Amino acid sequence: MKILLVQPPHWSPDGHANFDAVEELLPGPSADVVLLPELAGSSLPRADYLARVRALAVGSGTAVVGGSHYDGAVNRGAVFDAGGTLLLEYDKVHPYGLELRSGVRPGRPSGGFELAGRRLRVLLCADLWYSASLAGHDALDAVLVPAFSVTRWDGPAPARELWQHMSVARAYEFMTYVAVSDWHHETTYRGHPCAGVTGLANPCPETHSGFFTGPPDAPVSAHDLDFDRLDAFRNDRAERGFR
Repeated sequence: MKILLVQPPHWSPDGHANFDAVEELLPGPSADVVLLPELAGSSLPRADYLARVRALAVGSGTAVVGGSHYDGAVNRGAVFDAGGTLLLEYDKVHPYGLELRSGVRPGRPSGGFELAGRRLRVLLCADLWYSASLAGHDALDAVLVPAFSVTRWDGPAPARELWQHMSVARAYEFMTYVAVSDWHHETTYRGHPCAGVTGLANPCPETHSGFFTGPPDAPVSAHDLDFDRLDAFRNDRAERGFR
């Protein structure tokens, strides 16, 4: 399975402008799933947000994890397949920092969705930092994380390191790929800079340097999820007593 991680260079409070920019960035049908960053839809009305994600999926010929938007006081997103069928709606369970202070409320935990016979789960940004978000969801093949990684550090490096360590820890503990799409580090949200933590955590790389790949230089990066290798990794861990 091939996944495209989208890291747009700028975020706009106009959700339509963000989707217009993503449409220009994406190539034709060249992957199985596209992952957008958190708040790609900004504060679009729910109907408009869903329509834009669906149109992007149909137009690109690819399943799209549509980042999120503010549906009232809840940070919420959706997944559509390439045929325009709604596969999943998901909420942010753990609003963080600026969101809490601005009145964003916790949403409800969601299930996952299946694509090409594989089980995928979406966690919105800070939800990845709570291992309970994944507990009890066995044999997940990939965790997809739309993020908007605002940071209080002077530069993006410290937050990137934290996100990379966290992503790899989740990937190894739960024996799954963890893919993160974030905005470019020069983006700001309400005056706070973004860290640009886009990348892929691989629990079973071929070399020691492959546990995390990213952030990319380009606004769209492609990654292959080798599920045969992941299955072999799981079997090996089971044989060695890791349950």
